[in-house]
Amino acid sequence: MIEDLDRFYRVDAPPAQRAWVVMSMIASVDGASTMGGLSGPLGNPTDQQILRLARAAADAILVGAATVRTERYRPIRAPKRLYVVSRTGDLGDLAELAAADTTELVRPRPGEADVDLSRLLDGLAGQVVVSEGGPTLNGQLLAAGLVDELFLTVSPRVLGGDSSRVAVGPSVVTGEPWELRHVLHDDGYLFLRYRSRRSSSASVRSSGTTS
Repeated sequence: MIEDLDRFYRVDAPPAQRAWVVMSMIASVDGASTMGGLSGPLGNPTDQQILRLARAAADAILVGAATVRTERYRPIRAPKRLYVVSRTGDLGDLAELAAADTTELVRPRPGEADVDLSRLLDGLAGQVVVSEGGPTLNGQLLAAGLVDELFLTVSPRVLGGDSSRVAVGPSVVTGEPWELRHVLHDDGYLFLRYRSRRSSSASVRSSGTTS
């Protein structure tokens, strides 16, 4: 058990001119982002607490429609908003989620193949946005240089198979190292917090570095 976990995952208000994007994900030791098609079985109670802390810090949650359908998302409470990115607008049988006032379905504009994530986030300037995947959405955000921090849980499992990584899609052109803010461990799990170098001078509360 990790004491004062919230101290390590506090996020201050983002710069007023843009959104502050936190990617919150889990992966096995060999890089699988799901187990049996779901992310939940990879986690433990500490990982679930970190997800709750990330959501508590968020003004908005960003997630792909495939993840919403697979993980069976439920409506969230105001004033937070859930932005679901989808090419087709298909949320399957999640009618309650689709009808919720706090859910916004984000589709490409006419003539565009994908949602313009930069434009979407420009409209969320001054807010903390937590991306919960899936891998395609994460890959698009990373390739566009839109992610400020990564909360990554490494699960002590080796799965093999063909599960997607945390992020897939376009390559990140710079490929520069990110700054490690902390390493925590509990019951074989590692809990990592990284910050992109382009975001290192922005105003967030430092979590310190531990081992």
